[in-house]
Amino acid sequence: MGKFFPKIYFFLQAMLNPAVPKRYKYETFICFLYFISPIDFVPDFIPLTGKVDDIVIMFWGVKRIFDIVKAHRQFIKYKNTP
Repeated sequence: MGKFFPKIYFFLQAMLNPAVPKRYKYETFICFLYFISPIDFVPDFIPLTGKVDDIVIMFWGVKRIFDIVKAHRQFIKYKNTP
């Protein structure tokens, strides 16, 4: 639990970093909104396919979070390099 808050702080810094592509930020936000929204492209009551769209969107959002953190780390690395 001690490393959780620094990671959240680092992610927030990454979201506010202008060097991180805006597309990644927008896609992450849209994935989050879709995931918490009660409205889906495929209704959840349909067997198997109902939950698959939520899982795909969740994985896409997690990938974008990793892309944001990676871009922010590269920015920090090159900023601190003489």
